[in-house]
Amino acid sequence: MRIVQLVANLEIGGLERLAVNLARAQKVAGHSPILYCLGQRGAFADEAESYGVPVVAFHKGPGMSPGTVLRIARQLRQDRPNVLHGHNHLVHHYAVSAGRLAGVPVIVNTRHGQEVQILEKADGSGYYLNTASPDRKADQIFRAMLPWTDALIFISEDTRRFFIQHRGIPPARTHVILNGAPLDPFLAKPAAPGSQRPLFRFGTAGRMVLAKDYLLLVEAFAIVARQCPEARLQFAGSGPQRERIEKRIGQLDLGSRVTLHGPVFDMPGYMQGLDAFVLSSISEGLPIVILEAMAAGLPIVSTRVAGVPEAAPEGTVARYAPTGDAPALAAAMLATAADPDLVQLGQNGRLLAQTRFTIEHTWKEHEKLFESLLLSKTGKAA
Repeated sequence: MRIVQLVANLEIGGLERLAVNLARAQKVAGHSPILYCLGQRGAFADEAESYGVPVVAFHKGPGMSPGTVLRIARQLRQDRPNVLHGHNHLVHHYAVSAGRLAGVPVIVNTRHGQEVQILEKADGSGYYLNTASPDRKADQIFRAMLPWTDALIFISEDTRRFFIQHRGIPPARTHVILNGAPLDPFLAKPAAPGSQRPLFRFGTAGRMVLAKDYLLLVEAFAIVARQCPEARLQFAGSGPQRERIEKRIGQLDLGSRVTLHGPVFDMPGYMQGLDAFVLSSISEGLPIVILEAMAAGLPIVSTRVAGVPEAAPEGTVARYAPTGDAPALAAAMLATAADPDLVQLGQNGRLLAQTRFTIEHTWKEHEKLFESLLLSKTGKAA
């Protein structure tokens, strides 16, 4: 198959990482992938090209651009893909318009998370979600494109339900394909959870943004620290919330027990040095970092958010707490730190990651869908 993926850009992010990983898996499987960037190339573009995947950037500026539609259509006529795969709503009307002009047989779109409003509580104690759309116009445009869309892919069943319930997406032609990742580097550096007790090292990783609710994690760890003097907490990543997080760590006198590493470029090595991975998010899709932590053999502690429980089963791999509830998250962290079956929890997650969440498995699920759509649309496989 010839497959074009259309993204806004290839800057650093989970969606962009998945697009590059899918393209690489397609290339290894003998297909012909190309990555289109609606705007600029981005940081991952050179990596994609190092795998032999061409990257084409259209440099669209702000606002609607009919000229960009025509440029994409011309490039599609040249590249002649069987499938045009857009990621998220902001590129979808360009994919549909250009794809239909160019006669692309199959056009699909993946929604990677729930677009919601994250609002701060009046007392400043945390955040809450409003399921109303943050961009109603964009939602209306997306829905207007559905008659010319062959399939909508969601990265978790929870995300699919959200869009059906809150965005009026018709269930027909919706599909769930769980995220996957290249897990070999994490499988090669397994963690040893509990090996340094009474020292216990909790860790998390991701951009310091509102959706991650890291202030909640700091509050939860303050509770853990009072009951577990040898507990430590580590953060990998940076972002606009870092100053607030640092300030709260200082206010709670946790500075000697919490480490903010900033960007970490050896994530397998970072995971190897932890005893449990913690996710405190208030809004997610299905974060790749959870799959990486599972592959590293780490027990998971998480808020019950989006697709995470679908990937990491409660009891056998993970413990969960409601979103926005610091005492409940602390209780789950403490229970994990005291668990005599800690190693088994990690091994359960490691086996599950190997069998269900590799990028090769995720690509195979896409491949089956694409081949089925091509057969129904053209009467023949690629």
